[in-house]
Amino acid sequence: MSETLQDVIDKIDRLPEHFLVAIKVARMLDGYNLDLDIQELTRVISLDQALTSLLLKLCNSAHYGFSRKIVSINDAIAKLGFKTIKSLIFVAVSQGILNQEVQGYGLAKGELWKNSISCAVYSRYLAKITKYKDPEIAFTAGLLRDVGKLVIHKYVGVGYNEIIELINSENISFVEAENRVLGFNHCQIGAEMAMKWNFPPILVDVIAHHHTPEKALKGGCQDIDLISIVHIADALAMLLGAGMGSDGLMYSLELKSLENLKIPQQISSIENLISDVTDLNSEIEAMLGIVSEK
Repeated sequence: MSETLQDVIDKIDRLPEHFLVAIKVARMLDGYNLDLDIQELTRVISLDQALTSLLLKLCNSAHYGFSRKIVSINDAIAKLGFKTIKSLIFVAVSQGILNQEVQGYGLAKGELWKNSISCAVYSRYLAKITKYKDPEIAFTAGLLRDVGKLVIHKYVGVGYNEIIELINSENISFVEAENRVLGFNHCQIGAEMAMKWNFPPILVDVIAHHHTPEKALKGGCQDIDLISIVHIADALAMLLGAGMGSDGLMYSLELKSLENLKIPQQISSIENLISDVTDLNSEIEAMLGIVSEK
């Protein structure tokens, strides 16, 4: 591998323009300031007409079941609340970068996008059943956790056979094999992208450690519960084949995450959990359809 981690980081492009609005909104909603000016928030979102249109389509989807059509961002905020609006904005803007072919991981166009939406929906569900403080930030974290694959995939493609050989011969995870062959992994690159794009620190931590929650604990990350939620949701998305690439099922589920969230580890309980998240697939398909339609 001739390129270093820093070489790859230097090649990361500036944040796609649509994401500027999403990050600005996320910053405005950090801490959920009760003095937040709803009119100012509405103005910021409305600056992007395409985003506004897509956001209203999402808000009017059958999933929310409102009897009266939502016709403005103001109305959407009033009906759905700040947190839900924030996660829907990230859905709307992330499609532009996640809905593409990622050759090095064997992902055809649309597969990373489907996998990301699936992980987001599963993360929100896990957050709710484990009484995590903010299911919507869990949704956003699940949505963005694999963003590093967009940059690193060409390097993985070149070293894929060597990576697989290491996994099979030494029984290590895909992330560890990436490290050994490339000198870095998609989680590291994703975290560097997130920092370069000025994502909130809580999202940077999840992107960096969604495959390694134990290391996150040792590294002093503040929100281990959120990292554990996304770690489990990622495993469920892979297990259920939602946009599973060539690295699917080559990551280990850290049982400590289940214990940390007080999720029973008996086979019957895990089977029930899988059944419950499978029932969410209709919501995922509906969301994919709304965002993808012209």
